[in-house]
Amino acid sequence: MRDELQLLDGHKNYPEDWFDSDAIPAMMIVDSKGQITSVNQSARTLYEKPGETLDGKHINEVVITPEILEFSTENIKQIGEERVWTGHFLLEEADGKKTWTTISIVELRRGRQRLSCLICQPHGMFGFEEVEKINRSIVEIDGLFGLFAGDDDVFPKLARLFIPEMADWCCIHLFQSDGAIDRVAVEPADVLRNQQVYDWLQNDLPNDEKDGLPAVFQNGKMILVHEVNPVRRAADAGIRSYMIVPMRYRQKIRGTITFTAGKMHKPYDQASASLAENLAMHIAANLGEVTLLGEEANDEAVEGQKRGECTGELQQALAQLKQSEEVIQSLFRLSNKLNATLDVDIILDTLAQEAIQMVGGESGFAGLRTAEGMSVHKYYQNGEEIPFEHTWAPGEGIPGWVLKYKVPYGASDAAEDPMLQRELAINENVRSVICTPILDTVGEVIAYFNIRNKKGAEGFSISDQELLLTLAPVASIAIQNAKTYQQRQESLSELEETARQLKELAASLEAAREEERLQVAQELHDELGQALAAIKFDLAWLTEQLGKRDETLSQKTIDISSQVNSLINTVRKIAAQLRPGMLDDLGLAASIEWQAHDFEKHSGIKCNLSLSEINPNFGRDKAIAIFRIFQEALTNIMHYADAKTVTVILKQLNEWLILEVHDDGRGIKEEDINAVHALGLIGMRERAEHLGGSLKIRGESGLGTTLTVTIPLENKQDNDGREVEDNENLNR
Repeated sequence: MRDELQLLDGHKNYPEDWFDSDAIPAMMIVDSKGQITSVNQSARTLYEKPGETLDGKHINEVVITPEILEFSTENIKQIGEERVWTGHFLLEEADGKKTWTTISIVELRRGRQRLSCLICQPHGMFGFEEVEKINRSIVEIDGLFGLFAGDDDVFPKLARLFIPEMADWCCIHLFQSDGAIDRVAVEPADVLRNQQVYDWLQNDLPNDEKDGLPAVFQNGKMILVHEVNPVRRAADAGIRSYMIVPMRYRQKIRGTITFTAGKMHKPYDQASASLAENLAMHIAANLGEVTLLGEEANDEAVEGQKRGECTGELQQALAQLKQSEEVIQSLFRLSNKLNATLDVDIILDTLAQEAIQMVGGESGFAGLRTAEGMSVHKYYQNGEEIPFEHTWAPGEGIPGWVLKYKVPYGASDAAEDPMLQRELAINENVRSVICTPILDTVGEVIAYFNIRNKKGAEGFSISDQELLLTLAPVASIAIQNAKTYQQRQESLSELEETARQLKELAASLEAAREEERLQVAQELHDELGQALAAIKFDLAWLTEQLGKRDETLSQKTIDISSQVNSLINTVRKIAAQLRPGMLDDLGLAASIEWQAHDFEKHSGIKCNLSLSEINPNFGRDKAIAIFRIFQEALTNIMHYADAKTVTVILKQLNEWLILEVHDDGRGIKEEDINAVHALGLIGMRERAEHLGGSLKIRGESGLGTTLTVTIPLENKQDNDGREVEDNENLNR
């Protein structure tokens, strides 16, 4: 059995730009006689010549290789009953240009009827994501609807397929032979409880000749309302955008599907319309052939009654429908499971195990694309997790091949497959392989999963391959969400680390400033102060000597001595501001009292003090920080508060030191507290936080501002050795 998933086999014979197109795949449905019964808009654009129509044409008029149906049928017979085949053909486009095209053919059987769904990708494989969507729709719709017409619940089930992936809610109408329009499904059904929705469905949609069902019936074209007019009843029903897509088959409209986008979906665009058109076209083909099948079934039933025979066709259809429903349920279950975590490794592990189980494999693994290639860290063998580290470069081995060409790879006879690397331990006793790429939104490979050895069979079937293809988009969403979250967390961690480093730098600079202040204060006190004292003594002696000889010069020396006294006081004041000597000698409380009295003397603002004795173990750095915060607070009060009284409280509560400064001024505004230009407030807050404490500012208009600083008496360390705040007692 050949490797039918190697879609690009022989691609080197095609032009170099064969992979460069991003055309949306065209889709055509052909009956057993080769007559085209339905096409999508992309196919019309590519292959429909001016003044002509593809409807009713023979496929050989479009495909230059005339034996396409016979050729695909022979290949399908070779690979079994799965009815899927892929090959490369020359197609003639509307402008007469002949283009190499990859055609995937899906065979659909309706009793004696046979349809072929052709999915065409001109030039290259960049439309692979669209092909996946189309293939998945064929599998799901074929299972739910196409096999028989006796289930009244089939249309609601069909409508539910599009919720919530494509629509907030969905409605299906069928056209009857007498011209009547029947609404056969609205999902979810509870939307009809909304009176505005009911009114729009009952009155507007069936009667609107511009944007409703009549317009679709008259011209046969879909209606795409990108933005609903806010004055229309549709807007009252919560609809932002909607599409009415005709289900056309053999040049006859069988019905419509209405997709609506409300709060959960963005407005529809041409990409949405293209996908919806493909879905509707396939449903219409099913609907048309089921009608024929129903007529045949009635005739056969009459004959069976006459002959006393019965057929198991209906039972078989029911069984296939049930199987298809189980697959869809499994996909939704897996989607929920994968999206329940934001850990990429867990997603890959879950994907590998679920994929192995779903197709009955013996082993498998899933991995990410890295800068070096396709990586893997473990694989699963009969449910057991086994460590395995390896990276395949682009083009190397099966995963590397999948990375290079961005399409699945299948091998039914792995022992003879040239891409299988037999020197790797995990490839021992491998009989068959399916390796499936996981693509992102722009068609680039971001991950993959590799399943091996079908239990109880020589190789995997086409249905297994299709099922794994449907898993890839589900996994892609989960992986992209997880990677985005991880990148955001890494960026946040980097920002937090940068902020921590900046705070450490600010604290280091502040410590250096304090050390410089101490040195300058000491030099002012020791060097300059002593020099000025010596000058003062010399002037006193000189004054005494001159007073006996020259009263004028004696008076001059007295004036100079007075200036020296004033200069000595200024030097002492500057030295005290740079580094209050009493902070080291008498402690924090005495320094705050001195600073408050000095502030009161120079500003005229009265200070009320309530200062408690502080634990003598309170550190020097913390005392300096509290004192500097207090100085900055008084400076802000003098410049901005317009206050008459300041109340200062210094107290010790359990293991915390608390400084509270309250003024009766105008009250700081909330926007000023967190303003980027409030450098003084930012500096005070950083001082407190660096010591494991906090600073809070609360202002009330006309009632003043309260600043509260809380510092731990001893450093509280977390597991990383960093200081943390434990304010449990303070918040009571």
